[in-house]
This record gives sequence, structure tokens and C-alpha cells, in this order.
Amino acid sequence: MTELPSGCPPSWRKEGENTYRQSYGFQEALYNAISAPPGSPALFLVASGVTFKHVAGKNGGLDLVYQLRRAWVQMRYQYPGLAAENLSDGKFYQSPLTPEQQQHWLDTTFLVLPGRKMSEQWRDMVKPRQMTLNYLPEEQELFLQGEHHTLDGRGFMSFWDRFFQFLASPVQVDLPLIDGSEIARLPFRSDDLLDVAESRPGRGEQRAQEILAPLADLETPICVPVSQPLLPHCLRNSAERLKVSAILSKAIIDACKAQNLSVTASWHAAVIHATQIVQRQRNAGTDRPNGTKFATFGNFDLRRYFPSTSDSEAYSVGNHHCVLPCVVEPGGKTFAQIAKEVSRFYQQDVPREDPEVWSAMGPMVRTLLPEFVQRQLQETTPAVSSLGPVDSFIRSSYGHSAEHASWTIRDVWFGDTVTGPWLECFLWSWQGRICLNTCYNSAYYAYTDVDDFNQLVLEEMMVGLGVRLQGFIGKL
Repeated sequence: MTELPSGCPPSWRKEGENTYRQSYGFQEALYNAISAPPGSPALFLVASGVTFKHVAGKNGGLDLVYQLRRAWVQMRYQYPGLAAENLSDGKFYQSPLTPEQQQHWLDTTFLVLPGRKMSEQWRDMVKPRQMTLNYLPEEQELFLQGEHHTLDGRGFMSFWDRFFQFLASPVQVDLPLIDGSEIARLPFRSDDLLDVAESRPGRGEQRAQEILAPLADLETPICVPVSQPLLPHCLRNSAERLKVSAILSKAIIDACKAQNLSVTASWHAAVIHATQIVQRQRNAGTDRPNGTKFATFGNFDLRRYFPSTSDSEAYSVGNHHCVLPCVVEPGGKTFAQIAKEVSRFYQQDVPREDPEVWSAMGPMVRTLLPEFVQRQLQETTPAVSSLGPVDSFIRSSYGHSAEHASWTIRDVWFGDTVTGPWLECFLWSWQGRICLNTCYNSAYYAYTDVDDFNQLVLEEMMVGLGVRLQGFIGKL
């Protein structure tokens, strides 16, 4: 086997003069199973956008498009996984041997789209061959799209931070040439940084079944009933965002702090309440039973569990998360009791609570695959995913020297595609405002359904926390 450069994860192997391949880890195995050919709609394609303002420095500066392209090349050089292709048998990376090869990659992955808006790019988004950055000049928007194999929510936030750092402090005027030294920075899999070994043969599979056992007892789930029989999914993507005012956001955050609750847990509890209300409304006058348990998967960022001796920058712009089942039986519990139960779930130290959990990740994903590769997906319980305070990762402005350009981030957005009949609910805060963003498929929901659901979640959150402010809801 050809020796890899120092620092390159051993899960990569060199195949040709400038080509490298990495087999998939437990996370990528799921996304690979639901992958589609480039140019096709697919489930769980990921995207993020920013709206920015650019002010040229005293020295005038280079053309804006040139600056964006240069920063994109710098990102590829520092984080070469952004240019990897996700093939059926693993990740494939090709280091450019000539300036022409680099230019071809740049021309196909950095696109200037005059006359387009971010909302339109999201609506029509399909799978690209590689991560693709789109610049929408009229709206001063950047829209990054690709597959979950490559980036998760934290990976997107770290991407924007590093990208604007490069814009604010470019290392050189000319476009940098990628020279092969980036191979040492090819991405790790989470499997490379966690102890996934079984304590004994077959124990990982056994532990996976134990972890998933709560999902087996769901005769009457709390969910959002949709019309049957299910229609084929729409090939376009949809999302509705509710952007809460700064005053109301502060009141909610203060109420959470006063009650020792996280905003994420309170929001999760509000999603449960809102789903119960919608289910009762839609089941009224039918013989359908209302649910007793709300079952979903909670996301856990894995970076906190990687070895302290590892280079955190090596996995900052990447995909390193896992999901674990979270089953709540609201019964006669108060809002605070539900929120505290959910909070304990999210705040657990995963390997301390379950030392065998990492060995169960691969078997757990393999068990779940049949649910996601069905021709017609059935799940209608909302999914929840919180990115937390985005300001912890993305600054509001970059570059403050009078000599050079400055960049102000005015807005951020995150989402993933949905091809089934459930609501994909996201929570984040940005510049003091809470955002509820719900991605969905319009074959199963009208935009008014989703807008009403977001409003209901917010109302349940306010009621549950005892927040009484009125008239401070603003939508974008």
C-alpha cells in the first residue's frame, strides 16, 4: 500500500497518482443508502445560506466575485473533504495535478447565479456531485449545498466562519494553487476518533437492539396525521421560517434560565404539545386513536468525545454527529416536567452513561436503513434538530481594518430536504432572535399548515414557560 502523508487519516487509501478513497463510517452508511445520482432530488440533502454586506477597504480591492472564488479555493485547500465525491462504495478525492484541473473544479462548484434568490435555490435544489457554493449577487446571498455525508449543522457553521475569515484576511492576491499537500488534511470519519470496538463479539449488535427497543413499543404514536393513501412526494423543496422578535426571544431565554431549562429542551417540549394538539384536531370525528408517546431521534455532536490529543480543526468543517432515540410519554406531566426529561436526555454524557454506545452505532444504523429506503416513507412524527446560538460559531462581522474589506453577516439559514410526510423542525438563534424553521414536502402539507404549526409551537413554548408578551412575533 502506498504510504499516506503524515496527518492523513489511515481510513484513506491511495489508489492512483492523485486519487484517494475512504470507506464509509457508521454515519455515512445511512446517507449512502438514500443517496441519489447527481442532478436528482433526494432525502436529507443539506443546505445553508447567509446574507451579507460587503464594504470595500481604502485600497479599493479586487472584484467581489474574484474574492469569493479565492476564499472558496482556500477552503478547499484547508478542508479538502469539501471537494470529495460521495460514491456508492465510499468517499473519493482527486487532488488536481494541473491548474486546469483545479479550474475545472472551481468552475463547476462555485456558481454565480444572477436573478436568483436563496429561496428559489432551495426550492429547486438537487444533489450536486460535490459541495457547491452559489453566489446570488442581487440579494448578496451565498448558498452552500451538498450531502450530509460531508457537513452537519456544526460543520456548516464552522464553514461560514472559516470562509469569512479567509475573505477578511486573504493569504495572497492570486488564486492559490492546490499542490497535493492538502492530502494530509483529508477528513476523519467519526469511527476513526471513537472507540467503536465491541467488548465481545456480537455485543455491538445486541446493544444496538437494546438502544432501539423503546421504538418497538409505539402502537399509538403522537404524530401529525396526513391524508391517506399517501401521494408521491413532490420533487421541489419547501420550508417555512418563523423569526421571533428580539424582545420575545429574550423573554423566552430569560424564562428558560429562571427555570433551569435549556431553550432546546423547552422547544422540544413545545413541539410535543403542538403535535398533540394537531393530532387531536385532525382525528376529531374519526376512529383514529390519539397518540400516547412522542418518539424521535435526538442529535448529539460527537466532537466533544474525540481524543483531547486530536486536532479539533481537522474535524471542525465536517460531519460528526450521531442520533439516539428519545421517547417521551407526556401523560399527565406538566410542560416543565417534559422539558426537564428532554433536557436530561440532551445533557447526558453519552459514553459515560453507556460505555458500549459507540460499538452499537454501526449496527443501529444498519437496523434503521430499511425504514429510510422504502419507496414510500411513512413516518409522520416531526423530527427535531437544534443548532443552538449560531453566534457562538459565526461572528456578525469580519475584517475591521480600514485598508481591507469588511464583511457583515446579516442573516443565516439552515435546512435539509424531506421526501416523506413528516415535518423537519429546526431551531437556532441569531443576533438575539430565535428562529423556528420547518422543512417539509408540499405533497403532504400546505404552507399554511406549516406556518400554523410553527406559530403553535411558539405559543406552546410561551404558555409552558409562562411568557405573556403579545404582538412581538415577526416573520421573514
